[in-house]
Amino acid sequence: MRREWTIEEINYLEESVGVYKLKTIAKKMNRTCDSVVMKMNRLGLSNTKMQTGSLTLGELAKQLRVDRNTVKGWVEKHRLPCTQKITRSSKRFYFVNPSDFWKWAEVNKEKVQFSNIEPQTLLPEPEWVEKERQKDKQVNKRRVYRTWATTEDQKLVALREGGHTFKEIGERLNRSAYSVEHRYKRLSKNLKTLHLFNK
Repeated sequence: MRREWTIEEINYLEESVGVYKLKTIAKKMNRTCDSVVMKMNRLGLSNTKMQTGSLTLGELAKQLRVDRNTVKGWVEKHRLPCTQKITRSSKRFYFVNPSDFWKWAEVNKEKVQFSNIEPQTLLPEPEWVEKERQKDKQVNKRRVYRTWATTEDQKLVALREGGHTFKEIGERLNRSAYSVEHRYKRLSKNLKTLHLFNK
């Protein structure tokens, strides 16, 4: 009896194509390879990295060792270039060309943890990337986790309001750009809550 495809299965297929072997995907979903290929054809999916040189958001996230939603946020809020494709089921797919990613990353360095990217895995890798990778590694070596002090919170807010990027602030406070961004969002949320409460 024919088994209908669930939304979860389609999402898994989208994220796995181009990352895992077809046989591995089929086994994980308890489906035949033929069934998976037929569904890929219906959705207009292909092994994007091999056939078009582009990557899905899931593929790119895996290379960068970040969550898919982080990359999606870059596309939607920070203008990471991408192409879109809508399948027959009206599902929207995003594809990013590695060259476009590197051009974007060069002007958005504070958003990328370059030390997480294995050398020469996202080709073509520009020469400047290795310098950023080493810089990140040096910062990570000096950094140990510690709680945020009130004075640090004040410096963070002042620097951010002064137009500094999260990465620049992180270098000054000896913290990761991610940690700085996360703390700033939490502080902003608390300030908004306090403002509403005092109205």
